[in-house]
Amino acid sequence: MRSEKGQSLAEWALVALFAVGVFYFFRESSLLSQVRGSYDNVGRYLSSTPSTEQAINKYGKIANSVLRQESNDLRIALDKTSLQNLAGVFLGKTKAEINAMLTGNANFNKYNPNQALNQGTLLFDYYIKSTGDGEDGAVRTVFDNGLVAKDNLLNWMQGNYTQFQSTEKTRESDCRYFFSDDLIDPSGVLNGTPHQAGEYAVSVRCTFAFNSQGQAESVRIWATRNKKDTETGQWIRNETDGLMNIVVTK
Repeated sequence: MRSEKGQSLAEWALVALFAVGVFYFFRESSLLSQVRGSYDNVGRYLSSTPSTEQAINKYGKIANSVLRQESNDLRIALDKTSLQNLAGVFLGKTKAEINAMLTGNANFNKYNPNQALNQGTLLFDYYIKSTGDGEDGAVRTVFDNGLVAKDNLLNWMQGNYTQFQSTEKTRESDCRYFFSDDLIDPSGVLNGTPHQAGEYAVSVRCTFAFNSQGQAESVRIWATRNKKDTETGQWIRNETDGLMNIVVTK
């Protein structure tokens, strides 16, 4: 019995070692993004954190008042995953390849912490038109502007890097695609503190860093809350909780 027990432990160790090897092979392979995405989805399922697609299905059409019953930390994690997925589509691509994926030419400047929040490439603006609260009980959102065609955007946010030939810049929807406090209220919320009165939009921007072969080796992506000051005519841009310092690397 002692011998058989030792043999079983050795077998389990070999299986575990094999699983780790397979994981790192898939994780590092630039040719197997779909397999890598499937692994990540399984990992989120096992950790009880929904994938982006699951989150949209579960939380996309419920009222803000109901959505806020979920932990904001969880909802920030969901938004962060969507932004990481979106940034990941550009990894390993050259500047020419990135421009071909977009509806216009990207700004390839590196991120500069001493500059304003409007640097880099605007991927899209996101507007909250209706929160699901009140008499109509409907969620209404709009993607607009930016350089990502909107049918591609929803794929890329879910880690599905299929690309369609499209230049569609605007998409209205009866569903929300972001869930954290700073990204669900049109009046603007920053860490529980109301912003200046008026309707805010969400802007998602990114900057790129390239290796010696001219391929994107890292992408920084972030979301801000924005509105135009009616008195000064200047744009107000506020940081969002947990969604400012996201960097994905190859």
